[in-house]
Amino acid sequence: MMKPIVTEQVNYQDQYLRELEAVVQDVVKVGKEWGILLDRTIFYPEGGGQPGDSGTVGKADICTTIKRDGNIYHITGSQPDFSRGDAVTCRLDWEHRYDYMQQHTGQHILSGVLYTLFDINTVSVHQGETYLTIETDRSDMLQEEIEAVEDAANRIISSNIPVTAVEVDEARALTMQLRRKPKVSGVIRLVRVGDSDTVACGGMHTASSSEARLAMWIGSEKIRGHLRLYWKVGDRAVSDYREKSAIVRVLSDLYSTPLDGIVEQAQNRLEQVRILKQELDDYERRYAALLISSLVSQADISGEVKILIGDFSKEKSGFLSQAVQQIPGDEPILFCGIQRVGAEDIRWIIAANRDGLIDFPMIRDRLFKIIGAKGGGKAPVWQGKGSKPERGEEFLRVFRELAGGC
Repeated sequence: MMKPIVTEQVNYQDQYLRELEAVVQDVVKVGKEWGILLDRTIFYPEGGGQPGDSGTVGKADICTTIKRDGNIYHITGSQPDFSRGDAVTCRLDWEHRYDYMQQHTGQHILSGVLYTLFDINTVSVHQGETYLTIETDRSDMLQEEIEAVEDAANRIISSNIPVTAVEVDEARALTMQLRRKPKVSGVIRLVRVGDSDTVACGGMHTASSSEARLAMWIGSEKIRGHLRLYWKVGDRAVSDYREKSAIVRVLSDLYSTPLDGIVEQAQNRLEQVRILKQELDDYERRYAALLISSLVSQADISGEVKILIGDFSKEKSGFLSQAVQQIPGDEPILFCGIQRVGAEDIRWIIAANRDGLIDFPMIRDRLFKIIGAKGGGKAPVWQGKGSKPERGEEFLRVFRELAGGC
């Protein structure tokens, strides 16, 4: 293990600093990638549910920043052309950083409100690329409780409350009204959202609550007996609101109905579709029955068994299974159908309406070789697909020959 290189985290002194001059201390292999160590940085290393910063160090593209064994590694995909002592310019991907500053600030506000209003603790958080999640120690919440949390959080956001950070020793921290007991010891960094929330945290946050802009609940799920809440925060929430508003306007135009009538109109349309689908399914069954009946009347007869074969490539997908269900049971029948799907795929199905009409394992190998078939099943239906659709007619012909000898 290499000796830790102390990197001054200037990002804690100014969370809004986007560019910084630094000096390369080392470049080392980190897994399959490379890690750049600097004497100082504005890049936040992944931790506390917040992803590491990205951007550039000199000409190297930084995909993330991590802290391991006391070192802060600026991760890049290929070995950078740096030497120890080189001066480099660090530039943050500011859009990425500010997005997560909004997420982290919003999470503190939401977790604080959950605790203050309903004595609900935050078990874990995840700041993903599209939404924020907060796992709670509750197994369920009423919808009105969730809405109360959302309303209270947005009141705090709109109040433009200062978000500050202060470092205190462990003894001092334990005397303060913290939402959660610190997970670290020694000097502890506390983040405050005015009087609404105080908690130990090493992440990046906005300077005021108002920069979090908006918090919107978008869903919940139960996990490990806990309720996980999904949120849109900051510019993400604003974009989500605009996107959903645009969708609603389009639906209003499509249904030719005011906004408050969209749901009823959609339910009516779904019911209409359900009825039409039932009618269509009935017509398809009747059509399949007529087609099978026609094949039966023209079928070859081997002894007392009628042999039906057919190429159903012009029919809709799934027709083979529908056809098999329409085979009559008043006389012994063997059926073999194919259906070409595209230039490189063919579906096949073999069926018998009585036990003992065909020994499928005995004929399988010869048939499978013809179309490069795969699949199987058990009596009375076997099915699968093949890779040689151009040999479909040969497949049917050989089946007729083999079935005639069964």
